Amino acid sequence: MKRYMLAACLLMVFGCKKTLQPQEYSALTPQNFYQSSADANAALMTLYVPFTSNWGNDDPGTSGPTWYAGLYNADIKTYFSRSIVGTDEITNTGTDGNTAPLVNYTWGPDTWTLSSGSEATYAKISYVAKATDIISAINASSAVPDDVKKGYIAEARALRAWLMFVLYDFYGPLNVKVNDATLTDTSEAPRLSDTAYVNQMVGDLNQAMPDLKVSYNGDATNWGRVSQGVANMLLLKIYMKKRMWPEAEAQGKAIIQMGTYSLMTGAGAYAGIFNTSGGSGSNNEVIYGVPANQSSPNFWPQEVFPQDFASALPLISPRAVGWITQYMPWPFYDKFDAADQRLSVILNTYTNTGGVVKTRANGMIGAIPLKYTAVQPSLVGQNTDVVVFRYAEVLLSVAEAINEQRGPAEAYAYVNQVRERAGVSDFAGMTQATLRQAILDERGRELFGEGVRRQDLIRNGSYIATAQAQGKSAQPYDTLFPIPQSVILQGRGIIQQNPGY
Repeated sequence: MKRYMLAACLLMVFGCKKTLQPQEYSALTPQNFYQSSADANAALMTLYVPFTSNWGNDDPGTSGPTWYAGLYNADIKTYFSRSIVGTDEITNTGTDGNTAPLVNYTWGPDTWTLSSGSEATYAKISYVAKATDIISAINASSAVPDDVKKGYIAEARALRAWLMFVLYDFYGPLNVKVNDATLTDTSEAPRLSDTAYVNQMVGDLNQAMPDLKVSYNGDATNWGRVSQGVANMLLLKIYMKKRMWPEAEAQGKAIIQMGTYSLMTGAGAYAGIFNTSGGSGSNNEVIYGVPANQSSPNFWPQEVFPQDFASALPLISPRAVGWITQYMPWPFYDKFDAADQRLSVILNTYTNTGGVVKTRANGMIGAIPLKYTAVQPSLVGQNTDVVVFRYAEVLLSVAEAINEQRGPAEAYAYVNQVRERAGVSDFAGMTQATLRQAILDERGRELFGEGVRRQDLIRNGSYIATAQAQGKSAQPYDTLFPIPQSVILQGRGIIQQNPGY
């Protein structure tokens, strides 16, 4: 979208000197820039830059500047891929230097480096400070009408909370800049307490909610902006991560009661979810999708095609070979019922460049978790949006939250909606423990390749055991990633490393 091109250009003036000194990023003030609603919108659009599927952009907010991939790019160094690859759901052979530490659980502070751009998630901390400054500047501008001002500030708050959640998911609470009075303070600050950090995210989202548009589904012009649906989904994600089951149940039911979102149904419904773009009015299951085009494409299919891939007729015509080859291990593939409609977006055979039809019987190491089947053979990056939040996850989350509190009886109604759409039999007759495992498996079958598996396994308490069962050298502290060593050194003892590193 044009606004993302504008955002990339504006980054040259919305940059900072160091990741830990984001207060230096802006020479623009309400006096010399925020002189119209257009100015405020242009500033706001810079906050969307991290939430792209782009291979990256130069971020002047770090020493260099450094080139960092978007959070939802499919490359191995991003938030999206590191939330999936190496789990029981999707992995790869881990034979190159970039993927081996992640797949084998051998990462450490020295491999999580900012200077090389390999730590593309932590680097986005500078945008928290940018959001804080933009909120303050828009609020102080007398040139922006109050109703417009409220909407823009609400978007900035929601984006700040979203980015804080991404960072929290990987590293725990960090020393983010959320107080505009401290933006010019160059001294190092300690990491926030867990309570303070969570309260900040929840507070931002609740404060933003009334001034956000309900949704942008069906609005191609504005698709990609945060809405009440996104803010509600982020609150649900926070409560689920914290295992705050009553709050998660209430939040999930609030999304359901909005009446805005629903499961896509009908023939080929599951595949159809991932073959729309621009907030198509026919797809009310997607709560948020990263807008994709040839400036910022969806690279997921290219990452999962094998390196000797030629075709998988009739679904995929002859096309270029794949890249790293993320694959679904056969034990996970075998968790699907043979009648499961979700298998329609997973390939269990293909023809390679030598004309050989490959299957698990003759060396295919795993299934191809294609997910996005509307592949244009002439394109490496695809134009279908990267799905981030959708209604099926809401239903499964409510089912899990209910089961954790009161057992299976009420939970079935929510999880079985998802199973019925998939064409498989309802869950019934389970204990709380067996339904807990069944919901975890169902989330894997429904949400594979969408960036949630690491969160799910950690919340379930099985992340480390699952990795160890695969022969990985996972340790209990691996539920958090390390703070990059350069940040710890720059912090001079004030910024503490995560335990175990």
